[in-house]
Amino acid sequence: MSSIDVLGARDRLIDTGICPERNAEPAVVFLDDLLDEALTPYATADSLERLIEQWRLERAEQMTIQAQFMADIRKEVSDFRAEDSERERQRDERERQRDERERERDERERQRDERERQRIRDQDDRDSKMRQWVIGAVSLGFAATTLVVGLLVAFG
Repeated sequence: MSSIDVLGARDRLIDTGICPERNAEPAVVFLDDLLDEALTPYATADSLERLIEQWRLERAEQMTIQAQFMADIRKEVSDFRAEDSERERQRDERERQRDERERERDERERQRDERERQRIRDQDDRDSKMRQWVIGAVSLGFAATTLVVGLLVAFG
């Protein structure tokens, strides 16, 4: 099988003046034979088939490695998401507990403030009753004194 166009190469050798017309054809045939001989170990159908098969095997190995790599990455991402979700859940639980403690503390403070206000109201009521009792006792004492003085003045 000819690797080059023998007639075209012969005409080019003659046109360029590299070979005279009588030596051009043997030179082109020689070049064609050299090219065939050089390419024979590289370009046979069997060698191309082997190279293609080798490429396919290497490609399949690479695809397997890439698929495993992607599976590992997906697993790591999934694990990270699970851990992150767990941390978020724990953080939310801590915040909920903290909020609950704050509400309880606020409720205790509100109750303490309410008890303090009630104690102050009760004290004010007692003080008011005591003032009224003192004013009543003083008024009663004054009235009694006025009566005694009036009786003393009238009877003598």
